Amino acid sequence: MNHQVRTGKLHRFADYDHPIRIDCDYVIVGSGPGGGMLAYWLGKSGARVVLVEAGAPLGPEDFHPHDVGRTLSRHFWEGGARTARGNVVSATLQARALGGGTVFNSSICMRALPSALERWQNDFGLADLTMEALAPHYQAVETFMGLRPADPAIWGRRNELFREACDNLGWKWAPIERFEEGCVGSGECIMGCRNQKKLSLDRRGIHEFVRDGGEVYTSVHVSSVTREGGRVTGITGNTVHPVTHEQRHPVRIRATHTILAAGAIGTPVILRKSGFTRNAIGDRLLMHPSCYVVGAFDEIVNPWNGATQGVHCLEHLERGIKLESLWSTAGTFSRGLPRQPKQFKRWVKKWPQMCVFDGWVSGDASEGKVRTILGTDKPDVQYNVGEADLRRLQETTVLLCEMYAAVGAKEVVHGIRGVPEVMSPAEAVRDLRNANFGRTDFMMASNHVMGGSAMGADQNRAVCDSYGKVYDADGLWVSDTGLFPSSPGVNPQLTAMALAHRLATTDRAVVYGRIGLCNQEFGTLASWLVDVVNILSGHF
Repeated sequence: MNHQVRTGKLHRFADYDHPIRIDCDYVIVGSGPGGGMLAYWLGKSGARVVLVEAGAPLGPEDFHPHDVGRTLSRHFWEGGARTARGNVVSATLQARALGGGTVFNSSICMRALPSALERWQNDFGLADLTMEALAPHYQAVETFMGLRPADPAIWGRRNELFREACDNLGWKWAPIERFEEGCVGSGECIMGCRNQKKLSLDRRGIHEFVRDGGEVYTSVHVSSVTREGGRVTGITGNTVHPVTHEQRHPVRIRATHTILAAGAIGTPVILRKSGFTRNAIGDRLLMHPSCYVVGAFDEIVNPWNGATQGVHCLEHLERGIKLESLWSTAGTFSRGLPRQPKQFKRWVKKWPQMCVFDGWVSGDASEGKVRTILGTDKPDVQYNVGEADLRRLQETTVLLCEMYAAVGAKEVVHGIRGVPEVMSPAEAVRDLRNANFGRTDFMMASNHVMGGSAMGADQNRAVCDSYGKVYDADGLWVSDTGLFPSSPGVNPQLTAMALAHRLATTDRAVVYGRIGLCNQEFGTLASWLVDVVNILSGHF
């Protein structure tokens, strides 16, 4: 089939001087792992695909590795102050930029654990999401994105110590596989890669999407989806200033198919603001509660040198525990140092001799929900850490201290209340393992937000089917980590990308040779007839 050749464009806030009105085949809301990857693969169909992102395109001049406050306030939702309330209050960060979280994460990619997918099949009726079925989609994403293990030449001493600890304890470890090209080990991933070596979605995926004719509208905040009868017909929103977030021109995009990829928090907010009342929307919000331990050595480590996260431990994954080497900024980790002024000053001076090991847990015993604050489109995030995950966090801290002991660290700072702030690794292992800590004793954060728009065969418990098709809404899909009904057991972004590839390209989603969402199985007869009319009239 011959398609009209289109010229793609990346639109920035400065380009907007009037209201935006567009008609297209597909509109995708959100440019992170799910949305950015989906745009690339859908764009290859020849259809008119429009990608909408609330954040702005960023470059090296926007990254300030030593100014955490500037980075958070400008490039994260709610100025980096988003928190989840519940039986703990924990920070949770969601990036607001073209490329989403891929711009500010460590680019870690792992396939879901087989045991996690088995749970999806057995507990949630997702019989078609087997490892065998997902393997070609994982492979396609890994090949396109240039997945490669962190080169030992750019590990730095911090990652080497982590690897040595695993070896000394007899634990399984591996170089972390990441999307990058020529990483120089600057340790700045989490503040944005000034070296432009990280293959975040804005640089690999969205770039090709625009080159091949796709359209991207950045600095556009989507407030709701529009509906005519039972069919979704597009989105409405406003252009927003990239720094002040002041709303300017109205935006109205009509589309045959609308895909929400605004994240596990953003997508449920849009659904609820749009009048969808299915009880499961925003429920079963999932996270990976995390902690870290700082260790001090006699030798010079210079923890800022080397890959942000170059090595991880795979020994305890089936226990729901993942251990990693980590770096962000000295300022970020200083909040966990001793609070007494003289002690704090002493420890700050020792940063060249310190390093950070972190860990997170599966979150299988914890759950939350996202709603909206009354009268606004701001999310109200609630999350309760379960007892089993609390004990996993305690064990994670102990395991990290064991690692420090295995490589000769002299002292550790673990951040747990109720015991001495500074201990020897051996003391920490002995005293922390059998102690009875409460939830508020831990200095935890919540990473990898998932769920809220979960897949499942039971329409009373789920929002979407296994392809992300929203129940009771023709023309509407979800493509982000919100689809996950439970933890994948590993870092989630690769699975979100694989599901996006599956949605865009699977044989089951082909109608008259067109790839994508226009699947007869997905819609009603009426929506299928609309597709046929569009095809015959040359709209695709």
